Amino acid sequence: TDYCSCKEWHGLSALLLAPMFTSWLFGNERAEGAEGATADREFVGIEGATSLKAEIGGRIPKICEAPHFREARRLLQALGGAAALREELVFSGFIDPNTWQLTTGTLPNNVFARLAAGVEKQPKAEEENSFLGEWRHRYLIAQNRLDLDHHWDSQDSKWISKASMARRHRFLTTKNLHWQWFNPLVFGLLSPEDGGVDVRTALAEVEQMKLAALQFAKNAGWSDQVGLFVNVFGHNNVNSLFIHVIDMSDLGPSFGHQAYKNLPLDAVLKVLREETAAELLPGPVRTNLPALKAKAASQRRASGPGMAQNYFFSGTDGATSIKAEIVGRMPVIKDAPSFRGVRRLLLEELGGINCLREELLRYGFIDPDTNKLTTGTKPFNVFARLPAGAMPLPPGMDKEQEYLQEYKEEFMIASNLPANDEHWDSEDPDWVGKASMAQRHRFLIMRDLHFQWFNALAFGLVSPKQGGASLEEAVDKVELMKAAALTYARNCPGWSDQIGLFFHVFGHNTVNSMHLHILDMSVIGPTFWFYEYKNLPVEAVVKVLREEIAAKFDGPAGIAEATAAASMAAKAASEVATLMSMREGKSRKSAGDQMIMLNAGGEIITVLRQTLLLAPLDSLMYETFTERNMQSQILDENGRMFLNVPSTAFRIIVDHLRMLESLPEGEVLQPPDMPMQQLQEIADLAWIWGVHDLVMCAQWGRRKDAGTRTRTPRPVVRRKGICARRYQKPAAPAAPVGREPRPEPAQVTVQAPPEPAPKEVASAPVPAPAATAKPAAASARSTLIAPGDVISEKV
Repeated sequence: TDYCSCKEWHGLSALLLAPMFTSWLFGNERAEGAEGATADREFVGIEGATSLKAEIGGRIPKICEAPHFREARRLLQALGGAAALREELVFSGFIDPNTWQLTTGTLPNNVFARLAAGVEKQPKAEEENSFLGEWRHRYLIAQNRLDLDHHWDSQDSKWISKASMARRHRFLTTKNLHWQWFNPLVFGLLSPEDGGVDVRTALAEVEQMKLAALQFAKNAGWSDQVGLFVNVFGHNNVNSLFIHVIDMSDLGPSFGHQAYKNLPLDAVLKVLREETAAELLPGPVRTNLPALKAKAASQRRASGPGMAQNYFFSGTDGATSIKAEIVGRMPVIKDAPSFRGVRRLLLEELGGINCLREELLRYGFIDPDTNKLTTGTKPFNVFARLPAGAMPLPPGMDKEQEYLQEYKEEFMIASNLPANDEHWDSEDPDWVGKASMAQRHRFLIMRDLHFQWFNALAFGLVSPKQGGASLEEAVDKVELMKAAALTYARNCPGWSDQIGLFFHVFGHNTVNSMHLHILDMSVIGPTFWFYEYKNLPVEAVVKVLREEIAAKFDGPAGIAEATAAASMAAKAASEVATLMSMREGKSRKSAGDQMIMLNAGGEIITVLRQTLLLAPLDSLMYETFTERNMQSQILDENGRMFLNVPSTAFRIIVDHLRMLESLPEGEVLQPPDMPMQQLQEIADLAWIWGVHDLVMCAQWGRRKDAGTRTRTPRPVVRRKGICARRYQKPAAPAAPVGREPRPEPAQVTVQAPPEPAPKEVASAPVPAPAATAKPAAASARSTLIAPGDVISEKV
């Protein structure tokens, strides 16, 4: 939602979003795109990227085919080539600068390098590696974690993003730890002076890897449907080589979830053969990364025994930057505890403000001579360019500056794109996460471009020697921002008195210059809730800064208390990280993919919203989980939506909808097995929520994309429990007239083994309403039963 939205700023070429925006947004400062396609591949800091890894992932959101891989290698060359990438990996501790070998310590934990070096062992490793035959001296087979293997077919959103991709899933890695083999992106791109091999030699090595992986699968007794895939740098979560070896005859949900980054090994071979044929050898590369000139020498890690390290971090999910590390370690930063935790993380584990400054320097966001934010186009830092006069304000915004009154000398007001403002209340997946967060949404930005004010994370941490303000001065500055924002909202026509002020902390920001979101909370839209995990109120920032001021005077005890509180906050953030799995790939996900956590009668259920929206359009379930109605639901003490329903019955209904969504079209899903004593309760609850037919009658599967996959025949299980009559494809449902009549007491038929006529099992008849008190479970349902209806007691 930052100014022109993270989805709009894809490289300098994307600045020309449409001819109608060009004249007022950029004037004549870019004429006719004269720099051409090469300029598009220079570092632009997409979505505030502060690493090559984030830049590649942002510019190429999926790398699953040969053209994507080809483009990624070209982009790397334009961003500085293998030399630039090596410096990033040295900077983040993945490469020993003395030997150019991958490091094998625990910080960062580079698991496949540690396994290849023998530093770490896995159970049954000897037996599995024996299947490599003559290749076992060059390569290694690694296993996934046991819990991830066990949940390979789980439909639970907790596991889909991380479980093994198939029943049989292993990894092939190399025992050669020279960094040129850490990822296919750099195969054959290192110069001979750096110990690299040419493309032709790299091609031969990949051919050997393929043979080794196939021999393993054959000797291990797998099927002949073996898939080999790699994750290219930018979308990888481990910075050492791993080839996914997968038995494609038994795939799990995780395979589809990660399809955007599963690049077939044959696609790598195809591109390397093309380059070999064209005799594309590494040549001179250009780069505009300032830090490459200095080689980031002051930040290189010492890896020898007894040598001190300036700082370290764990490289969460393969992070090669402080920004990515913060996202991995702190998936939620929306309140004082989480803000306290991220400040502690930066100071105690990530090297402090100087290391953060070094990262911004490396990618051109800070002028090393002035310590001010840069205002050029590469990287394009929009909220630094506006106050510097490097780009004009949009039409009409000059007038809005007057609403700041006495604060206009220090601050400015910026707006979103008109199209983003117009779609503030849209529930279209193309706009949720891109549109403005409210009908009235503006940004307060600073005219002072000193880097200490680039983000709330840095407030009060820059030393006076570098021109930094004290914590007390930082608090005063934030209070001033708050006063200026409220003054603007009070003077601007149409704004209510319900004003929300929010920061996005570094790691979760998309622009690396200060911007305070000013929202009219009386008219907030779906995007506000989409970004709720990172909307940090201004009061939370002030609170934490005041705590740090108090800790300075309270001595070690005060600091220890603050640190303990921060640790608890970080733990709490990790516990809700499942809520954030949707954020990894915004460009690949829609609003319907939103993961929500429900408190259903005291039981916590995590489910995709699109699963619940399988319900008919006129049902209570569909109505409840529309984006607009979700905002008005009752929340429990942890901020989860609370549903006053019987927990077990609701969970059975939700699990059945998961299966319905996952089952391919053309396959029939029978009603779920239900305990006899809960049959009537489940039927009642399904009717109340408008999904009685979906749950109690057999249905066709709903997964549309499954037909292209190779599948083994579906197993047939003879069930002794409750199931539906033999299924006939249902006719199109009739248009609802008024309220659907309540079905008779649950009557479901049993499907007998051979072919006899179905035998009916009837539940107890519906009793007349009694004056006596209902059981607790029935009373939970009664809040949703319409007057005149009767709830059957449990069988």
